[in-house]
Amino acid sequence: MSSLLFRQTRCIASRHISIRPFSQSVQKPFISNFFGSKQLKQRDDIIQNQDNYETDQDSKIVILNEENSPEFKPFIASEEMPDFQVLQWKNQIVRNKDIENTYSPELLQNVINKTYQEVNGIELNSGYSSISLNDLEFRFKFSKLLQQNLGFDINDYVLTKSHTLDALYNELCDVISTRWTNERNPNAIVLRREDFTAPNVYLNEELSKEEQEAVYNELLEKAKEASLN
Repeated sequence: MSSLLFRQTRCIASRHISIRPFSQSVQKPFISNFFGSKQLKQRDDIIQNQDNYETDQDSKIVILNEENSPEFKPFIASEEMPDFQVLQWKNQIVRNKDIENTYSPELLQNVINKTYQEVNGIELNSGYSSISLNDLEFRFKFSKLLQQNLGFDINDYVLTKSHTLDALYNELCDVISTRWTNERNPNAIVLRREDFTAPNVYLNEELSKEEQEAVYNELLEKAKEASLN
């Protein structure tokens, strides 16, 4: 009895349910379903005319940064750090471009001897080759005071590989005798004063027409005298 009732119920249900095949279904585009044709047209108009719309200042998004932040306070050194000052630890400042014109081997020896006396309290009577720099504490004190007296920095690599005062002196001699070159333009030509001693080499100094005429006449007279002799 129960099985017969189940079959009748299933038959009745099948008469009221219609199933459409999947292949015959017509799908609408997702954007059309979401916006609709009217919304799509409005959206296109907004995109095309977006530069013509007025900006609502109340709805404008403002990105805060350091300058437009309401809590921004400009840094004023005199107010924030009234007692701050940079202490110069060197006795003088010798720029890299001025090292060559400032020191000679003799002046370098005088500074080294003075520095050694200030560190040890005694004059340096022996040669540089007998002074060892293997004591790191002594090397640190001596090199720091030497840079303070010279006025320029000594390369860390030079200080590391110089195990005697003679080796350090030879390295510093190379430093003071090397022509300075601009690190931003290492191929630039750097000239010394002696490079301008030749008569046909001179600095770019413009002369007036009268001065040029005077120089020309002077050279002309010398040429005439030379031809007569």
